[in-house]
Amino acid sequence: MGKIFNTGNLSKRDILERRYNSGVTSLLLVVGLTLVNVILLVANSDTYFLFSALLPYFLADYGMFYCGMYAPEYYADVPDMEFADTSLLVITLSIAAVILLAYLLCWIFARKKKVGWLIFSLTFFALDTAFMLFMYGINIDMLLDILLHAWVIISLASAVNAYYKLQKLPPEPEEAPGENAIAADMYPAVSNENSAMLRMADTDVKSRILLEAQHLGYRIEYRRVKRTNELVVNGRVYDEYEALVETPHALTAVLDGHKIEVQYDTSSHMYIIFDGEQIVKKLRII
Repeated sequence: MGKIFNTGNLSKRDILERRYNSGVTSLLLVVGLTLVNVILLVANSDTYFLFSALLPYFLADYGMFYCGMYAPEYYADVPDMEFADTSLLVITLSIAAVILLAYLLCWIFARKKKVGWLIFSLTFFALDTAFMLFMYGINIDMLLDILLHAWVIISLASAVNAYYKLQKLPPEPEEAPGENAIAADMYPAVSNENSAMLRMADTDVKSRILLEAQHLGYRIEYRRVKRTNELVVNGRVYDEYEALVETPHALTAVLDGHKIEVQYDTSSHMYIIFDGEQIVKKLRII
């Protein structure tokens, strides 16, 4: 099975890097789910995902309501209501789009360790939370939304704190090529016996190839199927790692005396390593 880091195996720098990356991931979730919620609202769907910013959704809802875009029963209590021109909806959706774009830019630059953008997103999301409390107050119906808003704020604040602590750490010694990958001595030695095949790779299921290589007659794939990352060699799955939110891990197989590894590290880089030699390296964006 895939191996997962625990805190005991991580240096102080790695722990802080994980905290920072976790905050950046939280920001991406906010952007994605807010966008999905606005699209579903405009499509007159009743589905709503938590873990999103309220203000863009509120603006879209405001425009939809006052432009008469909802079903007649929405207006049962206001039968004489005069609807606004659809230009109002265009304006509110445009403002919502600008806010979403701002969050997206914050995520893009925060990934590049531009902490000012992360601080801006933290401030903006805190204002979003204050707006939610002002509009709806604290009640049972809003409790989960409030808790998730608080979780995002804590996650972003923790990431900002981690960034400044990272700046105070002494610089690391210059790394040798491939040293950024997960250290091999953090894992138990792999036997020279061939690894057992878990199953044949399902080629009909929807999957995403994260990394691949062709080397010495071995077709190596590192792919994600739903919540599972698989190490596939010549169409056979030899190791796997299951997680909704991925953390650094390594998958390993031994075939014909060759050790084949795929690794995902704290800097979001992925590697394929064949007999200790790095043959592919790629930065994982999403």
